[in-house]
Amino acid sequence: MSRESVRFAVLGPIRAWRAGAELDLGRPQQRVLLGLLLARAGRPVGLSEIVDALWGEDPPGSAVNVVRRHIGILRRTLEPGLPLRAPGHWLLREAAGYRIAVDADSLDLLRFRRLRERAGEAADRSPGRAVTLLTEALALWKGPAGADVSVEIRARAFLDVLDRERLAAVKELADAALRAGMTAPVLDELRKAALANPLDEPLLARLVLALAATGQRAEALETHRAAVARLADELGLTPGRELSDAHAAVLRDSRPAARPAAGSAARSGAALGGESADGGPPLPRAAYSEPRPAQLPQDLPAFSGRRPQLAKLSALLPE
Repeated sequence: MSRESVRFAVLGPIRAWRAGAELDLGRPQQRVLLGLLLARAGRPVGLSEIVDALWGEDPPGSAVNVVRRHIGILRRTLEPGLPLRAPGHWLLREAAGYRIAVDADSLDLLRFRRLRERAGEAADRSPGRAVTLLTEALALWKGPAGADVSVEIRARAFLDVLDRERLAAVKELADAALRAGMTAPVLDELRKAALANPLDEPLLARLVLALAATGQRAEALETHRAAVARLADELGLTPGRELSDAHAAVLRDSRPAARPAAGSAARSGAALGGESADGGPPLPRAAYSEPRPAQLPQDLPAFSGRRPQLAKLSALLPE
């Protein structure tokens, strides 16, 4: 069977198709196992990590044998004519675990990452092109990563990190859209992300600016007011620098100038938080160090922009 005849999805429900027909992935544990391998996108996954993903802190004594049985069933689901115990083309045995052999043509996650990388390359010279690429990348998502598994499983790191990549891409989309003057088409994506991440200050700052850039100044100010109230009520915090700067920009001008994309300010000699390129009001400081697929996950979004305060608190702790 050719590799091109099977496709996988993990950006939403965990799914697989062979020759265009969706496959029955069987028991919930088999679906979770496939989701873990897909989330690792072609990298080996050790048996201990698989056991932890399936059972958490209390695995049965037969866990390893159960994993091997699930692997065998999944192999024959993907390749029905596969002889018993044959390795197949997709689920490969590694020294200490398993790997699924996928690429950007067979897995939506790798297509998403490829589009996001291309958008990053285009952001400085052609922000409009970056908007197009990021919009295409985000359209691959059909819900939270692993949307059809239990809430307990979805909260585990191997799926949560994918949702963080999606959030980072939304912020990059906002930055490119603001710079290109294309904010109206991306407002729905920003609103959905803000609804799912109501304490993420960098995201909310971008939404405030995007609303103002489309002439919706009143909604921008109300979005800021609601964010300030949530931060106070749920975390006991006041707004950080980025959200405050966005609010100030809206008060100064109902259509704040677009912020530079990552790295452009340094190349032009302007500091973040300085004057805009077209002489408009000063631009708010942005958090451009969004995680790339090869990096560790970003910090918890509720504490975005809080590093100075956390550093002071850490200094007060005894050695």
